[in-house]
Amino acid sequence: MILNLIFIGLNVVYEWLMLYLYCVVLLLGARVAASAAAISKADEKKAWLILAWVSTVAGNLSLLGSAANLIVCEQAQRSSHLAYTLTFWNHLKFGLPSTLIVTAIGLTLVK
Repeated sequence: MILNLIFIGLNVVYEWLMLYLYCVVLLLGARVAASAAAISKADEKKAWLILAWVSTVAGNLSLLGSAANLIVCEQAQRSSHLAYTLTFWNHLKFGLPSTLIVTAIGLTLVK
């Protein structure tokens, strides 16, 4: 009985939360769409270049960032003469600094 009341109470809270989030998305979505219409063509091109650059380079951040990282890791482990095991943390030690440096250089070139 008490568990049913708790479940009903949580369900009501969930419904109100979803309604609130729906309203927030509608209100902010309209504002974002209005501001997007005010962007010039040059700024739009720059924004797409920045997005493309960061999303491409961000794949190098972690081992799971791109399929190519996983393929190379698997092939290195299977190699009979190499037999290297690349872990998530070993990759992150190189991936994090290199991604930050390359992103910073690229963003300065795009600007």
